Amino acid sequence: MPGEPKRLEHPKSVYIIGFIFIIITLTVVIAAAYQITFSPHGPAVLVPIQKKIAESRRSAILDEVRKQEEFEKHRHFHNVVEYPQLPENMRPVCYICHSDSPHSKNKKVRAMLNMHTQFFVCETCHIEKKKGASVVYKWYNPFDENPEGPFFGTSYDPETGNLKEVNDQFSKIAPYFKTDGRLESAIRIQDSDLARDYINVRDRLTPEQRDNVKKKFHVHIKPKGHECKACHIRKSILDFKKLGFASNRAIDIEQLNIKGMITKYEKFYIPNLFK
Repeated sequence: MPGEPKRLEHPKSVYIIGFIFIIITLTVVIAAAYQITFSPHGPAVLVPIQKKIAESRRSAILDEVRKQEEFEKHRHFHNVVEYPQLPENMRPVCYICHSDSPHSKNKKVRAMLNMHTQFFVCETCHIEKKKGASVVYKWYNPFDENPEGPFFGTSYDPETGNLKEVNDQFSKIAPYFKTDGRLESAIRIQDSDLARDYINVRDRLTPEQRDNVKKKFHVHIKPKGHECKACHIRKSILDFKKLGFASNRAIDIEQLNIKGMITKYEKFYIPNLFK
């Protein structure tokens, strides 16, 4: 109306600041609500209710299917050997989906490949190069940052000719990324944030969603492992001397005859051996 003071328009920056403030406030409220209701680091007051709902939705058929999947995943191809196991939270994330005998598809070589898990972590064979870093191999033990050995498989018992028994039950050869003299382990354990989160929600994910999460676990991991000749050769990717192998043991590994059997022959013929 005439004579009234002209209304001032707020500058656009005020609206932008107000919008940002609202977003921050909502984020804080949501975070606080999660902390109170579901977070393992808070009271988690709704977790018991969530568990009751999940229990009411359980299906005997689905439980049986999962049981069969688990059996298939962990089956052995020969005799079952009892040996100490790491707590699940200290095991690599590979074991969320795979077992101690992870190779099952290629019947010709699966037992041979599975024997390597006594000496290697999965990443040793399946590691992929990382830009700007080299790959070095050393002994890894989740209970000891710098294990000193003696390590299983590195020497023979002179009395029996078998591999020498050792007290260290957990050390395995593992890859590390080396950048500017610093070593970074290529192993992700089940106690990592992503792994724990995935374990909690995996039963509620679709197959496509599971695959998307698994891609995060497989960064710098290749599906097909190294060929036999990468290690069983004089110029091996593994420096057996630095890894503490006895010279005669290192020579035997480098010149292993079975390497040629696997790479050169399609079929093995053993006439009437088991009849």
